[in-house]
Amino acid sequence: MASILIISLIGILGFKDTGIFIKDYMAKAGDDTEISFKSEESVNILGERDRDYIIEKDYEKYYVPKDLILKTQLNPSIFKVKKSNTYLMDMPNGRKIKDLNIGEQLKLESREGGWGLFITTDNIKGYMLFENLEEEKVITIGISQVDKTLKGANNTFYVLLKGEPVMIKDFSKGNFIIIDEDGKEFKAHRDYISLRNSRHTTSRSGGITSRTSKINAIISNAHKALGKPYKRGATGPNAYDCSGLTYSLYLNHAGVKLNRSSKEQVKNGMGVEKSELVPGDIVLFRTSGKSIGHAGLYIGDGNMIHASSGKNRVMVTPIDQDWYKKRYVTARRIIK
Repeated sequence: MASILIISLIGILGFKDTGIFIKDYMAKAGDDTEISFKSEESVNILGERDRDYIIEKDYEKYYVPKDLILKTQLNPSIFKVKKSNTYLMDMPNGRKIKDLNIGEQLKLESREGGWGLFITTDNIKGYMLFENLEEEKVITIGISQVDKTLKGANNTFYVLLKGEPVMIKDFSKGNFIIIDEDGKEFKAHRDYISLRNSRHTTSRSGGITSRTSKINAIISNAHKALGKPYKRGATGPNAYDCSGLTYSLYLNHAGVKLNRSSKEQVKNGMGVEKSELVPGDIVLFRTSGKSIGHAGLYIGDGNMIHASSGKNRVMVTPIDQDWYKKRYVTARRIIK
């Protein structure tokens, strides 16, 4: 009877996708039977409605909020050609019907041993050996809930901006594995990103906004400047003064030309409250009297990267360090 039930469910709804829980969850079936799902548990997704996924476990159907499950595989599966000199055939070991290029996408229709029946993006059906292909992993586009800079491998950085889309590749040990446009990976705590209104793709193209992309480039290259010497009037790449650093970062990595001096950079962009700072904002300080005489780049978590004349180098400093806290004047947001 149980097998008939699950076959019936599949027949009505069809296995669409697979997913993974990002938190523990207690669900109820239609007869009020309760069952617990553990974080990182994989499930079959039969369908969806409004804010819920319809999933199956032990021959029962459950409704689970979408923000608790990360899709990990789409059905039908999408594959990408990985070898040159490959082509579709009219049958396994049959006649060639279409040449294929490396990177070309194919949608799987059915499997026959080591062969698959695929359909191309221009709707041509044919057979191909799986050994010539690699499966395209689903990318979930979630929404950041925080403003935060993440550090990845090899001194790489990614900026989460509240309300901006984020590309999610996987989930492990309480963290989303997110990627940038180049495929570099970063870990983000599950509370940092919402899946409530997520969408899905197999391409990194268009997965993040121009704003996020530019600020990522600015923050990453600011870190690369750490340790470079301070030199009055310098705008890099071998040395900087304070406003020369912010000037060069925005010009070279966002195509935005700021005013050259810290005193004049207060006229760029829009003013923001100190409590509303996000990575990429320019923070400005007075050095003597009431005049602005120092600029830094806010990188998140209360820190800035700046070219310090006192320490004679580009460095990271908390903006609430005593000397700077007393002299903080304002901040400017350049990219909105």
